[in-house]
Amino acid sequence: MQQKHFIKKAFILFLITSLITSIATIFVACGEKSSKPNIKERDELVIAVGSLFDSGQFDPKQKYGSHQQHRLTHNSLLKYDSDLNLIGDLASDYEISKDGMSWTFTIKPDIKFSNGETVTAEDVVFTYDMLKKDGIAFDLGFIDTIQIIENDKVKFNLKEPRITFVSQLTEIPIVPAKYYDENYTNNPIGSGPYMVKEYKKGEQVIFEKNPYYSKPLFFKKLTFLLLEEDAALAAAKAGGIDVLAIPASFSEQKIDNMTLYSYPSVDARGIVLPVLPAGNKGMINGTEVNVGNDVTSDLAIRQALNIGLNRKELIDLTMNGYGQVSYSLSDRLPWFNEEQIIEDGNIEEAKRILSDAGWKDEDGDGILEKNGIKASFELYYSAEDKLRGDLSVGVADQAIKFGIEIKPRGSSWDEIFRNGKENAVLWAGGRHHPHQLYTMYSSKVIDTGYNNMSQYKNKLVDEYLDKAMTSSDIEKSYQYWKLAQWDNNAKNGFAGIGDAPIVWITQIDHLYFLANDLDVGKQILHSHGYEWSLFNDIDTWKLK
Repeated sequence: MQQKHFIKKAFILFLITSLITSIATIFVACGEKSSKPNIKERDELVIAVGSLFDSGQFDPKQKYGSHQQHRLTHNSLLKYDSDLNLIGDLASDYEISKDGMSWTFTIKPDIKFSNGETVTAEDVVFTYDMLKKDGIAFDLGFIDTIQIIENDKVKFNLKEPRITFVSQLTEIPIVPAKYYDENYTNNPIGSGPYMVKEYKKGEQVIFEKNPYYSKPLFFKKLTFLLLEEDAALAAAKAGGIDVLAIPASFSEQKIDNMTLYSYPSVDARGIVLPVLPAGNKGMINGTEVNVGNDVTSDLAIRQALNIGLNRKELIDLTMNGYGQVSYSLSDRLPWFNEEQIIEDGNIEEAKRILSDAGWKDEDGDGILEKNGIKASFELYYSAEDKLRGDLSVGVADQAIKFGIEIKPRGSSWDEIFRNGKENAVLWAGGRHHPHQLYTMYSSKVIDTGYNNMSQYKNKLVDEYLDKAMTSSDIEKSYQYWKLAQWDNNAKNGFAGIGDAPIVWITQIDHLYFLANDLDVGKQILHSHGYEWSLFNDIDTWKLK
């Protein structure tokens, strides 16, 4: 009865949003539901992928673009194709100097904003200068100067080589210099396939075709319903939604006229573990916080978790099997070091590692002790994220089998950031570039932003990360990213078989119910950001 009441409530919410007129026509006549309109009449889509728009969108100062969601409305200088090749977006071509100190881009001459004005080199310079001065949404402090050469070329001169500059080049949306102001998020002007027609916070966002977009679009209108998961599912079952993002816990649901699709990703989940003992101090985004944990600072604890946890079992238990076993942030990417792959779920080996390090169960309660300290710690996770909660509980259930007590604690992100350097955190990440390897493991970024939460330091790892970052060739940098993960000759690295400041568990599959007649084309390997990975090439979508 309670479930029926909830579904009814969710359906009422759907009706209240007044979106019936925006969805594919549904009506009842003579007691029977009509079929969908024919292809020629159906040039709109209704989409329910969460409420991310309500966190301050369309403005790069609000991190718009950091999860690739800007592809709907804006272009960036570069992008990835469906095979993960780096290609031009606003740029027709680009060049990196031999010393890696300058990057030059030629701007395409025929790209227009939704107001009909041409995107120019001046707009590119303005966008990057503005974000560099802002210094919050995107890290651009490594850029020295930006200049326009030969009218259509933009040259970035760097303070030091930065091969992961591609992370900003593929994520920063270019805005018009003449029309950008503090009210931009309410009146965005971009050069992407769609433009914002209507935005009602908490209800819906309607996009219409950018009339000046260079490619033909099959769908002229997109309506995003800003509904939470349960309400979105109820609305989809009522009919009329074409795209529905779902958690794995909904994967056994059935929806008329829709099919479940599963897309692999590099969207990883792992446990960040403090590597320093308790009693230290550090910074989180400019605020002083406590640092260190007397349990997780013991290498044996971290390595035991890495080899003792059964990743496949956790995936089956919490995600109905919709995920891939993961040992790093980069599995299946060109810079992944396969030498760190292990046979996990080895409880006896986990017990041996702990015993050799002096951890014993002195009082017979099943929890190990060492020097009077229990092998017990809290694991923070976002209370709003069911998957992270389920994973945290699953990890705790497994870890106690080899003597480690983990106490899951659902919390807000504000509290997680305040306490996350003295407690374990169920973290997420994963991009189409290796920049996060640097921000999560380099000692040079400790106490900046939310970087390197574990406060991890390793001289050899830093050397390899620096060599990767300062390479002038993207593919040649891969060898150094791999060695930072694990140098088999030196038996050193941040991988789980090494220092293990982060024990990675899975890269989740992204699940969507799609209308049976919808063709979303060849999908790129999805990145972190469940809601938006599907839309990388939305300008190629069509009906079957």
